[in-house]
Amino acid sequence: CHGDLHLGQLVRHPAPDGPWLLIDMDDAGVGDPAWDLGRPAAWYAAGLLAPEDWSTFLDAYRAAGGPAVPADGDPWPALDVPARALTVQTAAVALAKCAAEQRDPDDHEQLMIESCARIATLPPELATGPAS
Repeated sequence: CHGDLHLGQLVRHPAPDGPWLLIDMDDAGVGDPAWDLGRPAAWYAAGLLAPEDWSTFLDAYRAAGGPAVPADGDPWPALDVPARALTVQTAAVALAKCAAEQRDPDDHEQLMIESCARIATLPPELATGPAS
């Protein structure tokens, strides 16, 4: 079940050591589970999620048997496309919001915009075209 999972849909029961609960499943559907990790992967790649937090999250996901990434090894072959897509989407939303509100991007928005610019830039060897 995939499609709308994000950290805003996790709440912790107020009891001491209460369980984490997944809420708001109205947009859930069948899909590639890698897209569920795309947003935190994008935040990590942009510098919004600390390496220790990303590692803790990814380790817990793997320990729980999460299907989006291999149990060990490099997760990025599975996460690269969703993370890039969500980086572009987040940057576009930030730019539109800033324009509508006639303000400069805040620090988090600026990080996503800069991350989007980095992934949209061609390496010099590709930008010049084929050799003659």
